[in-house]
Amino acid sequence: PEDSYLLLGTGEKLTIPQIETLKDLSNVHLVVLSACETALGGPDRDGIEIAGISYYFLNRGAKAVIASLWFVNDYSTSLLMQNFYRNLANDTGKASLTKMEALRQAQLNMLHGNISSFENVAESPRVGSQLPAPPSIATKFSHPYYWAPFILIGNGL
Repeated sequence: PEDSYLLLGTGEKLTIPQIETLKDLSNVHLVVLSACETALGGPDRDGIEIAGISYYFLNRGAKAVIASLWFVNDYSTSLLMQNFYRNLANDTGKASLTKMEALRQAQLNMLHGNISSFENVAESPRVGSQLPAPPSIATKFSHPYYWAPFILIGNGL
């Protein structure tokens, strides 16, 4: 719908008509669409992932998009994304993780209950009071419902 929009990290709104007019995104290595069902294409939502919002970014040159296949939980998504970005930024002196491997490791951490922190999640201004209190046991989010909807489309390197 035309009243749909993405919320950028800066808090700025990017509407679907604005996304459709984006030009050269060849310097964009990754777009993360962490909201519900951002990988589903068209009104039938038949799993043709590339036809969804991600198509606009990929078609204009973005190298890769991470998007979700079903409704997601705000709190577990925040944890997964924190872990994903930490994996990407982690410089261990070895070769950096690829985007694909960083997402895989974050998902495995959720599966095995190896969530290392809940830093600043409850205070996040973008999700506000929708978040439940931090779980007492990290394995609460080990079920695939919480981490499996996220897929990487495009270049995973």
